[in-house]
Amino acid sequence: MPTGGFGRAIIAAAVLLAGCVGGAGPTPSGSGAPSASGTPSVTGSAASRPPLAGDLTGGVPLRLGGAGHWAIADGRALVAADDGTVTAIELATGRTVWRASFTLGKPWDAQPTLALSADRSTVVALRTVDAEGASHLGLLLLDAASGATVAERLIADPERQWRVDLPPRVLAADADTIVLAADPESGRQTAVVRVADGTIAWQTDDQAVAATGDTVVTRGAGWERSTGAKRWQATVPLGPLLARAPAVLVVQRASVAVWLDPATGLEWSRTERLGEAEPPCAATADALVCLGEGVTGYDLADGKYLWKAPQPADAIAVIDGWVYLWRAAGRGDVLDARTGRVLIADAALPSVRYADRTGVLITGDTGYTWVPFPR
Repeated sequence: MPTGGFGRAIIAAAVLLAGCVGGAGPTPSGSGAPSASGTPSVTGSAASRPPLAGDLTGGVPLRLGGAGHWAIADGRALVAADDGTVTAIELATGRTVWRASFTLGKPWDAQPTLALSADRSTVVALRTVDAEGASHLGLLLLDAASGATVAERLIADPERQWRVDLPPRVLAADADTIVLAADPESGRQTAVVRVADGTIAWQTDDQAVAATGDTVVTRGAGWERSTGAKRWQATVPLGPLLARAPAVLVVQRASVAVWLDPATGLEWSRTERLGEAEPPCAATADALVCLGEGVTGYDLADGKYLWKAPQPADAIAVIDGWVYLWRAAGRGDVLDARTGRVLIADAALPSVRYADRTGVLITGDTGYTWVPFPR
């Protein structure tokens, strides 16, 4: 197992419980910095140089809503609206490709949540409804390509463990299970739903952090995804997910980020002390860059220290292998995320929310805009 520069520690209980059965930084509006709801998830780009604000003009306006209510994949934005519809929008043109709707129950006044399955073939949407004389979660599964309904169910909770309130976030989904994370205002709940029959397989009163194919990680423990068996217990509560690599999760824990083995709870490595920016780190395909007293780069796979720049930054985002650092008034520097080399200094930076090989999602005072890039 890899060991980072700070050595290897254990944040799980000394005896693992696998055999037991149980259950981009905030800134004033219009400043040009990324939104506080998260750093962009970025794949490789064909661009030869980092795009700046002046390169990302025009584009297609999009009404997406807050994080957790939309997803982007294969050149489309998939959006859940207040009226119970789910729409696929072609990013390059703004054209509606398909639209589908919930049909079961009387909806609450709350926007549905939405996510894609791990293989991106299925749209998973949830809303809160009144039906059969009680409150339920309504589950809608759609074919991502055509919008055809795969299944629609009222989620069954025979043990009445789930406290129905605002629609929970869809943390992860595959062909067998869907992992739900309750809105913090509704309580710190995590549940796993069986896709086959829409029944809650297990639930715990702990806030979800992340999920892999076989493990659900909450603030206090790691759980077998299919059965809810507790695999390990955290000795210190975990914070939000910052990034993920094939073998590890990078999560915030108090004032540092740690590389965590989700199956065992073992800590592989950790960062230096993080700053107050939200989020404090951003990941490329092979590096994690974090804000603190300065700016520090780490290998994403194992947490190995790569480089450090002494000048602090107010906010961070990434496009491809480039890291964007905001200093003041929407301006800042662009660095190579792997080496820390300054590529562009003191430039007007775009307010990046998401990017992939086909374009960049920009945030502004009036909403989102999809800008094809390179072009």
